[in-house]
Amino acid sequence: MVKFIVSLLILVIVALGAVLLVREDPGFLLLRYRDYSVETTLAFALVALIVTVIVLYYALRFLRGIWRLPRTVRHQSQNRRHARARRQLNMGLIDLAEGRFEKAEVQLMRLVDHSDSPLVHYLAAARAAQLQGKHDARDNYLKDAHEANPDAELAIGVTQAELQLAHQQTEQALATLTHLHSIAPRHDYVTMLLARAYHDLKDWQALVEILPEVRRKKLFKEARLKEIEQAAYRGILDQFRDDQQGFEQAWSKIPKALQSDAVMMRYYLDLMARHGWYSSKAEQLFLKSLDNQWDDDLIESYGRFEAKDANVQLARAEKWLDDFGHNENLLLALGRIAMRARLWGKAQGYFEASIGARATPAACLALAELFEHQLQQPDKAAQYYQQGLKLSLERNS
Repeated sequence: MVKFIVSLLILVIVALGAVLLVREDPGFLLLRYRDYSVETTLAFALVALIVTVIVLYYALRFLRGIWRLPRTVRHQSQNRRHARARRQLNMGLIDLAEGRFEKAEVQLMRLVDHSDSPLVHYLAAARAAQLQGKHDARDNYLKDAHEANPDAELAIGVTQAELQLAHQQTEQALATLTHLHSIAPRHDYVTMLLARAYHDLKDWQALVEILPEVRRKKLFKEARLKEIEQAAYRGILDQFRDDQQGFEQAWSKIPKALQSDAVMMRYYLDLMARHGWYSSKAEQLFLKSLDNQWDDDLIESYGRFEAKDANVQLARAEKWLDDFGHNENLLLALGRIAMRARLWGKAQGYFEASIGARATPAACLALAELFEHQLQQPDKAAQYYQQGLKLSLERNS
């Protein structure tokens, strides 16, 4: 409407300009064709020409509108359906977020054929189906999503892998993620999900291979990443639990920063103690780690670690008494080392001091075994067995 008014004003201005231009000399125009002729002033002819052009212009526009009317009606109808589909999508997403999964699925699929973004409908419907336990329907929606938009293979695959992991279909998720990683090897989220799948499947070797990339890109929070790294390298060490040479080689391949980690060091010492293995490198690494930061669990593990010379080990550990003389873990470790040195009286003193500092089931058990096997005092052994059992039950209650 505004455009029409502007055009009309321009016409009036042009007409007035023409009239003023020819006011003093209106001129003369003669048009003749065969036996017909038309005589008029130039001013009138100009106005008539302008009016004729305008009339023809709007007449042509009117005829074009009539010609395009069916297509216009179709477009308007299609736009209305698209608008309804968008409303259904919004309602479905709201229902999905609010936990009305069955209703969300219905809303999302109601007008999906008329939507201008069917991919979103199918992916959201797949999540809604998953949350209802309808895994066949979920897979069908993902298939439909791929057919609707084959170029969105990565987005569809990531959604599929997420849902498979959530349903603990870890092997299927691994297959999906392996394919995605082959087509998008630098995709951070795919790499993160792949690390999660390897972790859940306990495929430690595969996990270790991608951990440097995971750490470099900081794909997990530091605390979670450290847990994953510890689990992966512990799994690698477990594969060589009966082969000391392979065990040592596996340990040497662990990143230096992780070797000095108290959790890894404790695991390393515990495995060596369990098999009665000795390594001077392990002992030096332990001492270096403990110099950097005291760790109660680590010193307790050191008490079970069989050094080459128990007396030298005991003398070294007793130097820590000046700083940690009332630490029950250090006292327990000293008692165990004294046991290996066959110093029964000293072992008894350390065990009793550990229990005095804070009674633990481990210290009670160690003292009970000392009384039973070395000191031949079954009554006292029974007393500490009973005390240790009571403490253990209290902790588990």
